Amino acid sequence: MACVAGCSIENGTDLEVNWREVNCHNNLKHPSLPVFHFSLACNHCEDAPCMKNCPALAYTRDEKTGAIIHHAEACIGCKYCTWACPYDAPKFNENTKIVEKCNFCVDRISEGKRPACVEACPVGALEFGQKEITEEDLITPGFVNIGIKPSIQLIPLREEHTTPAIENLDAVEISIEKLESYLPKAESKVSLDKEWTLVLFTLAVAGLVSWQASFLFGFLEMKLMPFAIVSVLAIALTSLHIGKKLRMWRFILNLKGSWLSREIFSFSAFLGVTGLQIITDNQMIGFVAMAFGIFSLISVDRVYKFLKRKDGLVLHSGMVSLTGILFFACLADFPILIGLLILLKGSLYIGRKIIFLKKGIGYFLLLSGIRILCLFLPFFFYNLSGELAATISFLIIFTGEIIDRAEFYSESDVITPEKELNELPLIKP
Repeated sequence: MACVAGCSIENGTDLEVNWREVNCHNNLKHPSLPVFHFSLACNHCEDAPCMKNCPALAYTRDEKTGAIIHHAEACIGCKYCTWACPYDAPKFNENTKIVEKCNFCVDRISEGKRPACVEACPVGALEFGQKEITEEDLITPGFVNIGIKPSIQLIPLREEHTTPAIENLDAVEISIEKLESYLPKAESKVSLDKEWTLVLFTLAVAGLVSWQASFLFGFLEMKLMPFAIVSVLAIALTSLHIGKKLRMWRFILNLKGSWLSREIFSFSAFLGVTGLQIITDNQMIGFVAMAFGIFSLISVDRVYKFLKRKDGLVLHSGMVSLTGILFFACLADFPILIGLLILLKGSLYIGRKIIFLKKGIGYFLLLSGIRILCLFLPFFFYNLSGELAATISFLIIFTGEIIDRAEFYSESDVITPEKELNELPLIKP
């Protein structure tokens, strides 16, 4: 851990925020299990996802060194770069409410010195220089290679591309069945307790867009004041997720590369144009608003492209696009469309739970039962006439969508080297 200490001393980082980390395959520290470590910080990738996807344009590349530099004064603390980076390089600092990361010691390099981590390593496990990197340089157990061209060469293990074996005849035998329970749990970057505001915000986006579409086609009334109140609440919900609220205007600076920028821009444009539609009662303006609304639904789903889902599926029953269409079908009273969407969502949901059962992944059975009930119970109310029955039916569907969207976050996570290492078998069968 000398490299970690050297980095921390050089850059004056907080004790709980290390820019460099030593990843360990044997987190149990057990002598009879395979042992290897690799030290990682920012790999200053050629196609850096942190820089490409940051909505606030808080990252730039240093022309002389190729280092990806993070600018604290431009960061809004949305944490999106921490999702995008598979190497866990950007770190969110709870004290400053912004992200920070390795700067490649550009000041030291410009003076002809080596980076602090390289200088501090007592065994020569780290080195610094110029070299043409190939795909073969990136094949190491636990290292994530998703084609973003990280600027790092990883020297293979003694037995190339395999975990090293350690023979210890005196070691205490380990129960293979209990290995997983022994392992320390890696902290999840995506969890419901952190993302509950996003659950409500994404459902608010779906609700507002479906409301506007129903109003545009004459199925529902929409007044300016109720629409404005819900819109302000939606904006307030998303603002709770960012560290620097006074810099929220920077959200839309990266429309070219960031789906998060596109989401915020299209949703903001949708709110403004819909307000104009209500005031002027102009249908053409309404169609422009609906176009922005549809694009905002697509953008919301695309924002989460970096997440790794436990089921490994492409489609999720809690996708905002599907929810928006379902809400519109309910508000516009299209029974056939409602039925088709409920069958689609129900199939996706039940299919996902079957995958969990096969993989041995636990889930809340009672909550899943309530969610399935919320899909099919509304069919009973559709046989009844009246505004009350329609309202009850919509509230049941909305409750189900809250559960499904909440499960989307609890069933997703971000790829990191630590989690990739934890998935490797400790003992070969």
